[in-house]
Amino acid sequence: MTGPEVDLPEGSEDALRGSTARVVEQLGCQIVEGGKPRDHHLTVDAVTQEFEVTRPMAREALQTLHQKGLVNLQPRIGATVQALEQWDLLDPDVIAWRLEVAPDSQMRSLTELREVIEPHAARLAARSRSAEICHDLTSHARTLLALSEDPDFARPEEGAAIRQRFRDVDAAFHRTLLAGSRNELFLRLSYPVVMALNHRIDRDWAGTHQEAVITPTRAAVCPDTVQRYPTRPEPIAMWLHMGLAYAIDQGLATAAEAFAEALLAEIRSGRLRDPGVRDRLRAGLDHFNTNGLPPAHRAGFQEAMAGLFHARRAPVVVMGVSGCGKSTVGRYLADSLRVPFEEGDGFHPRSNVEAMENRTPLDDRSRSPWLAALAGRMRTAGAEEGLVITCSALRRIYRELLRVARPDAFFVHLTIDRDTATSRVESRKSHFMPAALVASQFEDLEPLEDDEAGMTVDATLPVERIVAEVQTELARRIRGH
Repeated sequence: MTGPEVDLPEGSEDALRGSTARVVEQLGCQIVEGGKPRDHHLTVDAVTQEFEVTRPMAREALQTLHQKGLVNLQPRIGATVQALEQWDLLDPDVIAWRLEVAPDSQMRSLTELREVIEPHAARLAARSRSAEICHDLTSHARTLLALSEDPDFARPEEGAAIRQRFRDVDAAFHRTLLAGSRNELFLRLSYPVVMALNHRIDRDWAGTHQEAVITPTRAAVCPDTVQRYPTRPEPIAMWLHMGLAYAIDQGLATAAEAFAEALLAEIRSGRLRDPGVRDRLRAGLDHFNTNGLPPAHRAGFQEAMAGLFHARRAPVVVMGVSGCGKSTVGRYLADSLRVPFEEGDGFHPRSNVEAMENRTPLDDRSRSPWLAALAGRMRTAGAEEGLVITCSALRRIYRELLRVARPDAFFVHLTIDRDTATSRVESRKSHFMPAALVASQFEDLEPLEDDEAGMTVDATLPVERIVAEVQTELARRIRGH
């Protein structure tokens, strides 16, 4: 561990500090991801050689990792990589490295931490009812709602500044909530809470994952999975923020705790439909004074709460000829709506696939078992579960067969010209539909008629624009009902 020291030129202290931070980050990531396994031995010389830094830098880096619990540093022995239970799991760097290496498990842990502390912090904040805390929480809640409704939020480039502002206000809201508890330990936990919030919108925003939604397979979403941050914030989440802030302002401890629990349930797949969560929220609402909200927000809040308890999610059928982008839009839309997704092509019997591979167009008879299978899947979709499913649905009679299963089905017709559709199909590498059959699909196509529940969207628009338009129309229909 000893050796000649390296004299650094004057003014190089900042460079030394920067290089040391780099070694800490790289070596810390290696330990977290298992590249440096438990009980692995590290010496100053080994770190110096691997990262091409001076001995003082290597020594300082190991000391820093020792303070974070990742290594155990002993004189004349060096550093030994520690097991996970020895790490300082609330250290900001350790959290960041774990989010980088294993985001799902780390987000699950952080969300479980939030579920333990935030509802109780909300209860305590309502009891304290600090004027400053109430002012800040209600202000943040109104700002979040306004930002979430900005038309540019869902646009990857134009909405970057809006999403950054939203992220910062959301972090301030939850820090204020923990501060309102007047519990110093809760306040110390605000950093991991904020890191969890920031990770969802910085790394897990659906609008930056278009490459993920065009993959041929879809990862299974289990109950209680922490959901990807949607393209646009869910309106119900914004109203739950509003309810939480004003329940604290009204000094309603039970209601504040219920709103906080529901807010955290909203980010998990299916948890907001849990009867216990709903019963506690309903009980909290019984004491909540809607007149305590700003007049401009009372109707919206009441509609959101009524919709939460009486919501019915109509299945959405993304339709159109081959090459219009049904699968891409369907997956993206399902992610944004947080509902299951089904690829309609997967319901074709093998005989249909073989026919199309041999360039034989399907007729009504061959499509019949396929449509029956799709109708069966739509029938099993729960009223609150929702569903997005793809189906060419070229003729009206096919759409009527699906409506027999679900009369409330909503069709999204992605329109495209024949040349563009043919070009897209020709460029696909692993799909059974040949470009030669595109013309036959246009011959069969019967566009949506005025009396059919649905909408028509230009398939050549950016996918996030298509999804935003569909979400807007679905929201309008819900308000209309």
